Formats: sequence, C-alpha cells, structure tokens
Amino acid sequence: MDNTIFAQSSGTIRALENKLIDSSKFEALADAKDFSECIRMLQDSRYASYVSMPSYEEGLKMALEDLYKDMYKITPLKSVVDLPAARYDGHNIKSIIKGNILNTDVSDILIEAGTIPARSLGTMIKDKNFKEMPDILKDAAIKASEDYEETHNPQYIDLAVDEGTFGYMIDIAEESKIEYLNEFVKTYIDVTNIKSYVRMRSQNKDSDYYRKFFLVGGYIGFDMFESFLNEPLEKFGEKLVYTPYYKWAKDGIGEYLKTLNLGHIEKFGDNFIIDYLRKAKYINMGPEIIIAYIFAVENEIKSIRIILTGKKNKVNSDIIRERLREAYV
Repeated sequence: MDNTIFAQSSGTIRALENKLIDSSKFEALADAKDFSECIRMLQDSRYASYVSMPSYEEGLKMALEDLYKDMYKITPLKSVVDLPAARYDGHNIKSIIKGNILNTDVSDILIEAGTIPARSLGTMIKDKNFKEMPDILKDAAIKASEDYEETHNPQYIDLAVDEGTFGYMIDIAEESKIEYLNEFVKTYIDVTNIKSYVRMRSQNKDSDYYRKFFLVGGYIGFDMFESFLNEPLEKFGEKLVYTPYYKWAKDGIGEYLKTLNLGHIEKFGDNFIIDYLRKAKYINMGPEIIIAYIFAVENEIKSIRIILTGKKNKVNSDIIRERLREAYV
C-alpha cells in the first residue's frame, strides 16, 4: 500500500502528540496532595473539561469517545480505526447481554467508540435482529446468550463474545490488506493469551479450561502454553526467550509471584503494547502512527483514571505510582 495516503493524517497526529502527557507529569500527578490538586494540575491538559465534569469517570469516558470520533474524521482508511474500535463492540455486546439477563439498564457503561453505535447494538440484541451486524459478531452474540441459558455462568458470555471480537479484528485486518494491521492484531492476541494463561494458572485451572479461553490467530499456538502447564509458572517466561514477549512476561510473572497481584500482569502487558507501538515514532507516515496514537491516548486515560480514583480514595502515592502504565512520550 502507498503510505502517502496517510500523509495528512500522520502530520495531524504528530501535532496532537505534542499534547500527550509525559512521565514526569504523571509522577507529579501521583504525588499531588489530594484529588482537587490533581484536577487543578490537569487544567493545562486536553482533559481539563472532561475531569471538571460532575463525574470524572463520565468525563474520561467522553474523552475516549471523542478520541475515536476525531480519529475517524482524520483517517483516510476507516479500517485502521475499526481495528481498535472493535474492542468496544465486544465490551458493549457483553454489557447489553448481561443487562438484558438482569433486566438492568446498562446505558451508562456502554462506550460509543465501537464500529457499531451502542444504541443500535442494544436494539439488535433485544429484538434478535442481527442483519446489520457483521456475521462473526452476530454468531458470538447468539452463542453467548445460548451458552448462558445452558450454564447460567456469565463467564461464558465473555468467552463467546471475546472470541467473536478478536475474530472480527482479524477479519478487519485481513480485509484491509495492510500488513501492519495483521501484524499488530496477531501480537495483541498473543499478549491477551499470555495474560489469560497466567490468570488461569493462578486459579489452578487445567488444560481443557484454558483451551476454551485461548484465542486463535496469534503467532504463538496453544501447544506451547499446554506444554508448560505442569511446570512452575516462573519457568514460563523462559519458554518465551526467543519471542518478543520474553522480558515483559518474565518481569510481569516475577512481580505477580512476589505479590500475587494479577494487576501486575495487566500492567506489564499494557506496557509491552505501548513499547511495541513506539516504533511508529521512527516513520514519516503510515497506519502505525494512527494505531500508536489511539493506544497512547487510551493508556493516558487509563493512567489518569488510576490517579484520580486513587486520590479520591486517599490511596498512598507509592501505590498509585506502582499501578501507572508507561507513557507513550
């Protein structure tokens, strides 16, 4: 593909990158004396209006939704934004199905950042009219509802929808004919599988259980995970020594084994993705710059949420700092 079609959008994003929050700012926010001071310190950022809303959580959700609106406006190929946006289709489908089961209004947790408007998804699922939904998501939604009716286990809703969501992402990447999107989605699947594997080992689950949650389509096959099920978890990182995932998995597993806090696996996984995306800094134009910026802002929003929630609940600054993700800049 001729990357010159991304020339204008790449230039726009380069300008937007200058407004990203760097590590020193996040350190200062973590050290702020209280919640109100954090809000004041964010007044010189793009989040000023969002965090000043009556609910900063609602504000940060709006910031995420606005990110995707802006990216769709400036990106020449919709599929580049559709790839990360598909994750919010999955989130919304799961939330709607669970809301219908519990007869609960879930509109406040739906995120208008997917490839399909959340309200439309709600109508499709309620009416069981899926003709406007991509087949792979339709099949996932139907399977999720049927599996729940059979098992009454909400975990099977997540299982079916996650499988469909990642399948949808693979379809988007393949149909785009953009090599980078295919490479990225395979990497993202591997990182997700590694995180799931550690979570499963923490619960002492067997091979059959993990196979249900294993996502097909990454670079690493199920056999590699299965072969280490009876080995100490700390040795699993060594199994990845010839893969790009070696350091983050080894360090993340090490932190988990010290603290038994699975949050470290999530954090180290998020940091790996950000580090992986940083190669976009060294190219002049291309889809890499768009994908990297989307994840950089998502990561930024996640860190702001961690800080504000911590300050609101008077959590120690060292604990807040420990939970923060790496900044893209």
